[in-house]
Amino acid sequence: MKTIILTLATALLGVAPLTAATPATAPAVPTALAGSGISYLTEARPAADATFYIYLCSASWCPPCRAIMPKVVAQYPEIKAAGGELILLCYDRTPEAGKGYLKKYGAAFPAIPAHGTDLSLLPGFVAPRGIPHAVFVSAEGRTISSGHGATALNWRELTSQVK
Repeated sequence: MKTIILTLATALLGVAPLTAATPATAPAVPTALAGSGISYLTEARPAADATFYIYLCSASWCPPCRAIMPKVVAQYPEIKAAGGELILLCYDRTPEAGKGYLKKYGAAFPAIPAHGTDLSLLPGFVAPRGIPHAVFVSAEGRTISSGHGATALNWRELTSQVK
């Protein structure tokens, strides 16, 4: 019996370093998105190694959304260069309308339909009371900021709160 226990303990101790070497806190946002089966409206997929994520709730029928969209599209390369990722949650009624909206502005970021998608899968997501709405989260899914969609344009100031 002692031999079995010692053998088992030795085997478990031998596995322990392998377990410790595995990251205990894999980024929550890319993990949740990768295994979710979410259908995308664009060819782009969220960066798995981003240090922060911006969920932007928007729709083609929303005048304030349309007003900020050119600025968001223009800042997206800077967001990516800073290690971030923007994911548009499109509140258009059909995927076709959402795709048309994104195409009109030349959006190159990942976009998913809000209708028919379980948005609770998105770590740190705070449901909007209206759109446009932006949620800024760490890679682990910690909500850093949630508010009007124009706050997505303040991402530079929010990056200091990521760590």
